[in-house]
Amino acid sequence: MPRRGTADAGGGYLRIVGPYAGPVRVLGFYERDGHSDASAAWESFTSVWNWAAPLVTALPREPSGAGPLVRGVAGGFSVSGQWRLPKGAEPGPWLALRLTAHPRGSGEGFGVSDPDVFVVASKVLPAPPGGGDAERAGAVFRLADEYVPGGFATSSAGTPLGAGDAVFVWAAVAGMAFGAARRLTDALAGLEAPGAFVPPAAAAAELAAALHDERLSLAARLHGVSRAEPRERAAATAVLAEQVRRASRLVHQVVSAAYEYGLSARGSAAEDPLISLVDDSTPILQYMRYAVDLLPPDERTPTVEGDTR
Repeated sequence: MPRRGTADAGGGYLRIVGPYAGPVRVLGFYERDGHSDASAAWESFTSVWNWAAPLVTALPREPSGAGPLVRGVAGGFSVSGQWRLPKGAEPGPWLALRLTAHPRGSGEGFGVSDPDVFVVASKVLPAPPGGGDAERAGAVFRLADEYVPGGFATSSAGTPLGAGDAVFVWAAVAGMAFGAARRLTDALAGLEAPGAFVPPAAAAAELAAALHDERLSLAARLHGVSRAEPRERAAATAVLAEQVRRASRLVHQVVSAAYEYGLSARGSAAEDPLISLVDDSTPILQYMRYAVDLLPPDERTPTVEGDTR
């Protein structure tokens, strides 16, 4: 469950700012959330919103058989098991793997926010069997110790998002990424490095300024999409997608630069106070790198308030 007291068990405070909210508001809300606690922000987001719902979803092969196994590894998860594709389904570039035959319910209690949906690239699937009963029932495949980044996992208990919710997800994840990176520059500014050619505070200020400018640029683009006429929205969203990719590159560069500068200032990773912040932000950064690919632009109607499709 979310670890901060600001979110109730149902993620009520997050539901206030959903796909039905203005994207600029979403960006600002999640930026503050990511700055406060990146790890908890991501955990809360994925327990409230199932961003993988639009993807083709494979279910465990047989309820009576041994279920899929998941174990935590550095930076993510290792998944093993057998799954069955939906009958007649043709996976796109990405495929969601669920651990249970049915989505979890929001009232199931402890553990409901734990990831139980893992997204993999379809290219990792073995060649499907040809013809016969397997084809009619849906192809069965097996994965063994397949690595899934932490940012590619979510919870089926969350409200399922739709293909038309891409702008919301982009804004939310970008906000968390900006906030997490800003928290890193704050920590960098607090380091002491006597005699350093560039004081940590000066380096942090430069990196924070780059984040600020990029966030304002993205906010302006989000505002433009929200105000676009229906006939102009597809073009505006395509431009926004490129802006999101650019923002992702900038955030990754800032995080990398802050961490490397902190390490050079402190002398060893053991002395580096930034490493835990980088670890906490890893799932967000993993998702943001592929945000546009995982949930591409779509002109379908966004989720409306109260919709629990």
